Amino acid sequence: MLYMLYPLSFALLGLSFLLLRWLKFESLPTTVLTGLMGQVGRSRRFTLSTPDFVNEGYRKYSKGFARPFVLPTTWMRGGAVMVLPPSLVPLLTRPDKMSACEWRNIYGLVENIQLPYVVLDPNVYLNVLQFEPVRRKMQSRDMGHLAPITAEEIDEAFRGIWGTQTEWKTINGWEAALGNIAQLRHLALMALRAKYFQSRFVKEGTRAGGGGADPSMGSRQGRWSERAPSQLDARRIALRFVSLLIPLIFAICYVFAHCVFDILGSPARLDHKTGLASSEAINELFRVDSALRESMRMSGVFVTNLFRDVTTGELDIGNGIRVGPGIRTTFPTQNIHLDPDNYENPQEYDALRFSRPFEDAKGHVEERELVTTTTPTFLPFSYGRNACPGRWFAAQVIKQALAYIVQNYNVKLVREAVKRMALANAMVPPVNTQIKIQQKR
Repeated sequence: MLYMLYPLSFALLGLSFLLLRWLKFESLPTTVLTGLMGQVGRSRRFTLSTPDFVNEGYRKYSKGFARPFVLPTTWMRGGAVMVLPPSLVPLLTRPDKMSACEWRNIYGLVENIQLPYVVLDPNVYLNVLQFEPVRRKMQSRDMGHLAPITAEEIDEAFRGIWGTQTEWKTINGWEAALGNIAQLRHLALMALRAKYFQSRFVKEGTRAGGGGADPSMGSRQGRWSERAPSQLDARRIALRFVSLLIPLIFAICYVFAHCVFDILGSPARLDHKTGLASSEAINELFRVDSALRESMRMSGVFVTNLFRDVTTGELDIGNGIRVGPGIRTTFPTQNIHLDPDNYENPQEYDALRFSRPFEDAKGHVEERELVTTTTPTFLPFSYGRNACPGRWFAAQVIKQALAYIVQNYNVKLVREAVKRMALANAMVPPVNTQIKIQQKR
């Protein structure tokens, strides 16, 4: 059946190049061969070679001239994206709406994680009301009361899935990681908070005509009661539940599994003997935090990320280039994370890379750069105004789970983890990686 896909891939690739002119990209360099035969000749490996094309553009244009380049795609609306150089990352600190243009992240975000194919209602995946409680109630200051809940659930999940046997057994590491994280009931509680927030948002607006019991809602409640009482529809609430859990569970599972594999494949050994039921204890996991941050730097989910769409006006990105409506921009995040100008020995996993500089002779940390700290050279949680609002919760859960393994299990790789490969813009995880586990006596 694969031969039936070849004509489709040829057509998609050809269409993407035709759309370059429609998008007014013709003044920018592209990262593929010119000429139709050259394009067709590379089409079969295009879906598997996104890193190669981005590497070429990053080396020739991003690093050489601090200029953008065009990346033809088969996974994005419009057939191509404009890859901006790292020097323009500070643009992400600007508001979405500016006097000269509007530059939004929601369209590229939902398309990159393929949410429209799971949640078919655009009123849900483009109108992200469900993320409001995450922004308001899942900040760093809110982690204290969540720590004992997730600590209990992590213990229950590991005992149920990894077991309590003292003999060695071999399991699929990827599936085991997914099972442990997905079983955490408190992930569902986040979505239930979204449901509650949505219900209160609409009902109070209907009752109070815009005043409501919570003055922070203001006149928006009245507008919602008039425009969208259908937001209380049970199916729509369920879809909001799903659209919140999909990126949350996928991201935590992906990052957790890779971090386990990265640590096991390195000489680093982490040690932790205190409790995990308080945010104070978790904040002391500075070496676990460093190991997690380093894994996220090396084992990112996507080749390019931080998508933005110019929806109105023109975005001035310097060098005489103005980006008009309909153009989607992105950043070469994988290349930024693996750039030797940003990190020493960037291809080497160094679990203590981020904690070592801040440790004195006694192992005490005076200050440190946490996994939740976003910088222009560390972008897994995005950067600027649209940085991930759930990153404190995700980081806390993963650090608890990693520390739990250190405390309770002996773990080793059966064989070296398979090198990851790209599928379109995503890096395929090593789903067949086998690990051996044994509960510590």
